[in-house]
Amino acid sequence: MPPFSGSLSHRKVKNQCLLVLWIYLSAAKCGSHSLEFLSTGRVQPGSGLHFEQVTEFDGVVISHCDSGTQQEHFKPVLESHNLPGTCRPACYDVFDALKAISKFINHTRNVQRRRGCITSDERLESAFDNWAVNGEGFIQFDAGAQKWKALSPSAEMIKDSWNGREARNHLFGQFIRRHCLEMIHQIKLREVEKRTDLRVFANPVDRTKALLKCHVTSTKSVRSVSLTEDGAPKANWITVTGPLPSGDGSVILILTAEVPLIHTNIYGCVVQTEDRNITVMWDKKKLERRMKMTIPGSMTETEKENLRMSPVMKPLQDPKIN
Repeated sequence: MPPFSGSLSHRKVKNQCLLVLWIYLSAAKCGSHSLEFLSTGRVQPGSGLHFEQVTEFDGVVISHCDSGTQQEHFKPVLESHNLPGTCRPACYDVFDALKAISKFINHTRNVQRRRGCITSDERLESAFDNWAVNGEGFIQFDAGAQKWKALSPSAEMIKDSWNGREARNHLFGQFIRRHCLEMIHQIKLREVEKRTDLRVFANPVDRTKALLKCHVTSTKSVRSVSLTEDGAPKANWITVTGPLPSGDGSVILILTAEVPLIHTNIYGCVVQTEDRNITVMWDKKKLERRMKMTIPGSMTETEKENLRMSPVMKPLQDPKIN
């Protein structure tokens, strides 16, 4: 699998010179689809229990529901579907779990549930129903055996209790193995405009360097993102955030690199999509207006001269500097 492919991530990339960073944003292989129901139940001080659920198809948010109305709010990107119009059963399941788990684990603040299925060539590839407590893996469902498996020692008591609820386990297995597959076959997303937007900006770290950010928003498959210095590919990415799905069907990717301010080098970002390349150069003047830069006395004479000649420094030169 290519690096950073198809998952949410925030990775540290240090001491690596990545001339071209390959990042595939197209969903999965041809004919593969996923449908996920992501639920959260939490205890809100003063207002009791609260439930919220987001439904995603191929990583695109298609619906939202909460305990206020328990009605699904479908997103405009969804053209046709046979999804249920209410999240009431899921809400009850989560509240029931929250109350049961609280009996065994003190300070249970929230529970999370991730259930759904993945298909390949219209056939079921995997079905899942996983639970977490306070952000940590807790228990997972084996849809074939219709049994629960504890993911932590604190889940053993819940596992034994839930394994005794055979009728409920049968319904849970039917939902992710049969109903989920049927829903995937009926979901169709609206055609979105094929576009790729690239913004390049920077935040100062100190007087000598800044963090340059390449912010990509795309509905196309992005083949690569690279940093250029004086027109040549050169990248030492500090962080890569994304791909992050957006509600309109696009994907967001943010890459950050550290660049010096004391040189006159010209930096930019290049995005290669499925049909063209997009290049945006960083305009240092935008940073000028956001920072009051002076030359540190600890610099060597050569560094001072480089800084004086920098486009960032020219309008801000201090006549008192020797």
